[in-house]
Amino acid sequence: REMAQTNLHKYSSQERDNKRELDVITVTLTTDAETIGDNKVIAQSIEIPYAFSTNGGRSMIQSIVLLDEVATGPAVDILFSNADDAITQDEGKAIGEDVDNLDTAFANFVGHVNIVAGDWVDMFDSKLATKSNIQLAVHGASDSTSLYCHVVNRSGGNWVATATTNMKMKIGILKD
Repeated sequence: REMAQTNLHKYSSQERDNKRELDVITVTLTTDAETIGDNKVIAQSIEIPYAFSTNGGRSMIQSIVLLDEVATGPAVDILFSNADDAITQDEGKAIGEDVDNLDTAFANFVGHVNIVAGDWVDMFDSKLATKSNIQLAVHGASDSTSLYCHVVNRSGGNWVATATTNMKMKIGILKD
């Protein structure tokens, strides 16, 4: 991908601010109902639809809120990509397990956000994590307005999914 040339005088500050759109998109981080060990994939290739205003667009991830209905609150890495490439053969396995070539998948990565144990708040029968002021600039594929994410358990222990819908994410995105 070539570097875009910035034209500082194309839009006034007011015009630039007016064309930006803040959106909050909710996705279920679908997983298998099983025990997911440390450094294993909880969810992969989850589509975040309309993360970009146009095909190949640019956005800024502002915030992430995770809901863990199991109430474990695991430390996780959320890996963002502009393609839906698999990073493992199945949830519950390690990155690269049963995948011949990860180079293509990694080439499409646009960043990651780490949620640590201290980010979680106990909500009685669930846990809620909030990460704000992220400011992660991401770009879409030339033929898509979607962003994709993978979630990896980094808790040092097991996360037990009792249903395929136990973890959900709200992602605040500023679209350009």
